[in-house]
Amino acid sequence: MLVRFLLANMIKSQAQGAVRNKVEEVVSDQVRNLEEMKQGREMPPCDVALVFANHLEATGVLDQMENIVSTQCASFVEHAGQWKGRDVVVIEAGETWREIAKAVTDLINMHQPNWIVSAGFASSLSKSVRKGMIVMPSVVRDTKGRVLDVGLNMKNDTPQRGLYTGDLVSTPELLETPAKRKQLAEQFDAQVADMESAVVAEICRQATQRCMAVRVVAEDLEEKPPELLSRIMKQGSVAGKFGALSKGLFTQASQLKEMWDLKNEAYKTSERLADFLAGVVQQLRL
Repeated sequence: MLVRFLLANMIKSQAQGAVRNKVEEVVSDQVRNLEEMKQGREMPPCDVALVFANHLEATGVLDQMENIVSTQCASFVEHAGQWKGRDVVVIEAGETWREIAKAVTDLINMHQPNWIVSAGFASSLSKSVRKGMIVMPSVVRDTKGRVLDVGLNMKNDTPQRGLYTGDLVSTPELLETPAKRKQLAEQFDAQVADMESAVVAEICRQATQRCMAVRVVAEDLEEKPPELLSRIMKQGSVAGKFGALSKGLFTQASQLKEMWDLKNEAYKTSERLADFLAGVVQQLRL
């Protein structure tokens, strides 16, 4: 997703990734890992757990929650509190499939939530699915051919009044260009894609855990990243990314403004998702 390469979030992801890799080197045994996370604190109650990739996408929900207690766990960042009369846990699970799978596994073992919701941003793969639309798929697929039923019976491949309930395809690859989104759409005959829901759904299937996906479309099919952002994304190292940014500070001020506007738009998109999720959380049967 384009917004995931906004500078602030990009740097944060690099730092979190380094921390997670170090944790995995030190704590390889899953049982020991869970005991370490539980040690010294009581697990907060959890009616609903919301799984986001990162803080930016979770911001809209966190702004509405009350009595939040945030904790850095071994495999994710946790925010526990109350929202719409429910005990809710929000986690920032990470960007890769491996990170997400580990985070959701730990989440289930630690909190045993009644529901898990894969939440966050999605990309449009079709001109009929527009930015800002809510996605509530009945079926989630991945690029390896797995088909996962998330328990909803609302499937309709034709978007209606800002809501899409057709299939969602999850891919580990970033869809930062129109060409990549069109290629995925053609390959899997899909209209919407994300990077997490299939992993969340598969872990929940294995654990016999109730789950669903609720996403918001953050970028249109033809949307392109700002030129400066494209240059930053092409750099393979943190130093290279900083170099591209530093050059842009002096030569492409208008591009920096465009990136800033993109980030502000991402926050508004997160708020739109939170407003819809609020109703979902209230209506879930525990």
